[in-house]
Amino acid sequence: MERNRIKGRIYITAMLILTAVYPLFMVIMSGAGLIYNRNSYGATLTAAGVLLTVSGAAMTAGAILSLPKKRITAVLSLILTAAGALLCLCMLHLLIAHADSAGWSDDRTMEPVSAMYRRRILPVLLPASMSAGTAVYRFLSCRD
Repeated sequence: MERNRIKGRIYITAMLILTAVYPLFMVIMSGAGLIYNRNSYGATLTAAGVLLTVSGAAMTAGAILSLPKKRITAVLSLILTAAGALLCLCMLHLLIAHADSAGWSDDRTMEPVSAMYRRRILPVLLPASMSAGTAVYRFLSCRD
């Protein structure tokens, strides 16, 4: 019993660390960068930046709401996590398509910027799936 409790705490800790790195930092900072440089990028990418920020906040809130052992917070967590991840992936697709069509590349390495966005934002699926799994587990194991 104690061994399962320790494994659960390690899982939750890993989920929270990955949430802090990917949805909270990478996604929100990418969105903030698009918003900050809105004069250069135009209205479409500014809206994508706002929606990236919203998606990162939704996934972070979903991860936090998966922690209490209550059914209502588990349901809210699952909704926020799924909606945030879906929105994030849609905005990532839009951003990658725009970067590729505009021919954006890194000045030093000549790597396409779309590869950088993909590498930084796509791993958001791991903490989102961990959060969704935790929410489903909490929903099924709680009685209130």
